[in-house]
Amino acid sequence: MSYIALTQVTKRFGAVTAVDRLDLAIEKGECVALLGPSGCGKTTTLRMVAGFEFPTHGAIILDGEPINELPPNRRDMAMVFQSYAIFPHLNVFENIAYGLKIKRLGAAEIKRKVAGVLDLTELGGLENRAPNQLSGGQQQRVALARALVMEPKVLLFDEPLSNLDAKLRVQMRSEIRRIQQELGITSVYVTHDQDEAMVLSDQIV
Repeated sequence: MSYIALTQVTKRFGAVTAVDRLDLAIEKGECVALLGPSGCGKTTTLRMVAGFEFPTHGAIILDGEPINELPPNRRDMAMVFQSYAIFPHLNVFENIAYGLKIKRLGAAEIKRKVAGVLDLTELGGLENRAPNQLSGGQQQRVALARALVMEPKVLLFDEPLSNLDAKLRVQMRSEIRRIQQELGITSVYVTHDQDEAMVLSDQIV
């Protein structure tokens, strides 16, 4: 049984069919890229896996459990967005620690976990900086660290590098692949960039 399985998953918005009877199997620890042009249904598929959209038909299974009806906060997943979505009024440490505080972890445990992902994402020494003092690449690392610190079962990426310049994109995709493999975390990565999909993933859809 695959770790994530989509069976005949269909999503309709009124008369428009955005995703049509998709079957997909993802193994534990694998990174799968959803590759295609704008409007082909890849982000809708990702949003259904995340729980931001619900399928019109079909089933989504995670680790043997059907998750079709579960809200996003009960799916044990984390998403890295195109827009970074980091809080401008919080420094790097506070941004990364945000989800852990909501889970009401103790201060010492939060500090330990944040220190671990700062190291992993090579953000050490920047924890007191405000987001507006960071480069685009550093902001994207903060968004990645904030997702990783929650230790989710699945990491979801929605075109996370498309706002970066070409040189930084190449650097960041190697970083993301390194971290994904180091942690062995199951990942789904949406992109329209063929090179990115080939560098990052074990399987391209």
